[in-house]
Amino acid sequence: MDSPILFFLIIFLFTVITNNATIIQAQVDEYGLEELASDDFGSPMEMNGRSLLWHRMFKYYISYGALSANRIPCPPRSGRSYYTHHCFSATGPVHPYTRGCSAITRCRR
Repeated sequence: MDSPILFFLIIFLFTVITNNATIIQAQVDEYGLEELASDDFGSPMEMNGRSLLWHRMFKYYISYGALSANRIPCPPRSGRSYYTHHCFSATGPVHPYTRGCSAITRCRR
């Protein structure tokens, strides 16, 4: 290194970056993510940063109703496709899936 100023600048930047880095340890339990307790609580500024980080990362969630077994998103026999977005509030015409008759489907001709 030619200049001691450059060396000290690199050391200073490394120190600032490592001090401001936030490491969040979490474990997955039965109901979702839970932050592991730590001995140091950090400064108030650090806690606000963590809070904002968690809100940015976990903006969307899956409801308990969606996770329950044997549930379909649309009412049965409504004619709405399984893939219709918001099928409960959809008001457009229903286009049920139809196919031709064959011996396997046992439909009348």
